Amino acid sequence: MVVVGPEVLETVDADTAPDRLVYDVHSQVINGRLAFVDSPQLSVSTFTQEDINNRRVVFLHHGSRENFAIYLEVGMGRS
Repeated sequence: MVVVGPEVLETVDADTAPDRLVYDVHSQVINGRLAFVDSPQLSVSTFTQEDINNRRVVFLHHGSRENFAIYLEVGMGRS
């Protein structure tokens, strides 16, 4: 399990707070999955920059020696 912090993933928009910058997993994660620290058994498909800044997102590798890939899309959050 690897914590995904802002040193790994960061989007900044001067007009948008981190809790409104929403990442959507655009396709299936290859050779792993994303989850929240407090419920690692459940995969997530949406999280915020605030989640990243507060180190609440983890990547769980499937144990393969293959590389992994995550395709994300970021946009302004939902109201």
